[in-house]
Amino acid sequence: MTQSEEVRRILAEILRDAGDDAPFSDEDSMVVSGRLSSLDVVNIVTALEEAFGFEVRADQFDPILFDSVQSIVEMLGSSAARR
Repeated sequence: MTQSEEVRRILAEILRDAGDDAPFSDEDSMVVSGRLSSLDVVNIVTALEEAFGFEVRADQFDPILFDSVQSIVEMLGSSAARR
């Protein structure tokens, strides 16, 4: 499974848990559009940390970074580059 596919799977699971089964593209806004709450973002961070073995520091936390599959993958790429 690619990184993008894993991020998509995590977002789909969190959306399903919130009762949202609507389809979405990699570019669709999740946070700004209101599909995901701040609590959902915390759940995304936790799932990403487990799936990809990295930690989001408090000073790195910006909900906009978790707004779409695309923005999460870009953030993961920039985080990996800093390791």
